[in-house]
Amino acid sequence: MQYPSLNGELIDLRAGDYEARIAASGATLVHLRRQGRDLVIPFDAETALPGAWQGKTLVPWPNRIADAHYTYRGVDYLVPCNEPETGAALHGLVGWANFAVTETETDDAADGGTAPTAVTLALSLPASYAYPWSLDITVRYALDARTGLTVTTTATNAGAAVSQTVGVVGAPIEDGTPAPAPYGVSCHPYLTRSVPLDECVLQVPAERVLDVDAHMAPAGERDVTGTDSDWRTGRLVGATATDNAYTGLPTGAWQVRLTGGEGERSVVMSAAAPWVQVYSGEHLGRRGVAVEPMTCPPNAFNTGQDLITLAVGQSHTFTWRLWEED
Repeated sequence: MQYPSLNGELIDLRAGDYEARIAASGATLVHLRRQGRDLVIPFDAETALPGAWQGKTLVPWPNRIADAHYTYRGVDYLVPCNEPETGAALHGLVGWANFAVTETETDDAADGGTAPTAVTLALSLPASYAYPWSLDITVRYALDARTGLTVTTTATNAGAAVSQTVGVVGAPIEDGTPAPAPYGVSCHPYLTRSVPLDECVLQVPAERVLDVDAHMAPAGERDVTGTDSDWRTGRLVGATATDNAYTGLPTGAWQVRLTGGEGERSVVMSAAAPWVQVYSGEHLGRRGVAVEPMTCPPNAFNTGQDLITLAVGQSHTFTWRLWEED
């Protein structure tokens, strides 16, 4: 089913016991359910906006750019500050952009072919003073009755703006050619078991955590061993709060698990990214935990750490998965 709403076009997907709703604004995951159980904290996309970036696609950077300013290859860029309490530029430039639905797919074997099992959304992000590169972005949400939800985000550098006037910023020029675009990507689902987070067991296979200062800017990495940041073997969340990036993750696809609620089932997030932001969801009443696999850490546009660069015509693809285990 597809229809317009406050959050852009809404698309309902179904496969076996799984159902999902996607909103075109921000290529957003509105809800994901299995047998009626919520795997992510849902919101009513027909009447309200998501809270705390629920379900958003985060491009061309995840997390924060400190002080809403970055220097890339010798050129300074100012980015709109959308988090006044920290002074940062948070979660990229497409969270509220209206993606176009370019394709829906139906599997006749899944749910009798009455609802699509997959949808692809697309957006052309124009160059701007904050980011003088144009990106062609696609996000494909696909449900499978056995494996759950798979999300694939692909971005292609479609061009770079150059400065032709003093005072008008453009892409850095290197050997007569515009520099490649800095790039990072993530997503922002809040995993839930429909009980307070304090009653759930969280497992995150990360060896290191990135501490932050009062403005949520990176303040240094440390080993998690022997601290409240060690989630490797899985433990009750209790009153522990976190809003940190974790790294030292297993090579290849890793898994984060949240277990609890009805039947002590687990919701599982899987990705092959070097970082994952874990946020205990205070802004949503600790009803779940944000698990955000990231290709780079906070403030990577300034530090360059794990920053992807895309030459004109070059693409990057990022995949993550969510499912429930009994």
